[in-house]
Amino acid sequence: MTLPIQKDIELPLLFEIDAMGGEAKPQDVYPRVKAHFPQITEKDLEETISRGINKWTNRIQWARQSLVSKKELERYPHGVWRITEKGRQRLWREGLKVSESTPSKPLPSRHDELKQKMVDIGNQLRYGTGTEETCVGYRHDVLWKPGAYRKDPSHVIEICAGGSLPKDFDALSVANRELTAKGILVTVDDADYVKAKQRFENQPDIAVVKAETVDKLYELMITDLEFLKSIFE
Repeated sequence: MTLPIQKDIELPLLFEIDAMGGEAKPQDVYPRVKAHFPQITEKDLEETISRGINKWTNRIQWARQSLVSKKELERYPHGVWRITEKGRQRLWREGLKVSESTPSKPLPSRHDELKQKMVDIGNQLRYGTGTEETCVGYRHDVLWKPGAYRKDPSHVIEICAGGSLPKDFDALSVANRELTAKGILVTVDDADYVKAKQRFENQPDIAVVKAETVDKLYELMITDLEFLKSIFE
């Protein structure tokens, strides 16, 4: 058996994801990582572990998990492996970098990624959507409006990813009180989630959700849009 061990897969995996623009789907990465290990035979690639899982791809997946725990790859979005700045720094320390002919594209922050997902979800639900618009004194991350030409939003959405949680609290409360708009607060940090749930426990028109919930809703939107619509109707 000539399969490399997990730790020896980490750098080739980081390198190939960076070379593919900073993010890639797993099935596209597997053959590129294999090219770093010419000793792997066709027989090795056919080997399986319990329940028929392919041993080679499983080993790459475990290498990916190790990189996630080191914060060199991002945990989300589902189905895409994305390098972090820390991962790129490791490549530079190891003397590995993508050639200048294939520069890595800048990666969106978690805040911007979640904001775009909420815009996409709103669009699919046929709301008029907007970002960074000011209502009743606050600049909101995302607005959902009943129609493209309606001024006031029906939903106000704030993404808390390292920003000011009290400011998000105030922005949602004021929008709910002054515009009767429903609020959605998306939290990345578990401690922020707990604080927000306590803050809005008596305000049913303001929902607090974890970032992971948005990721799942976004995936659901792609696979079963009609069911997603039924949740909001």
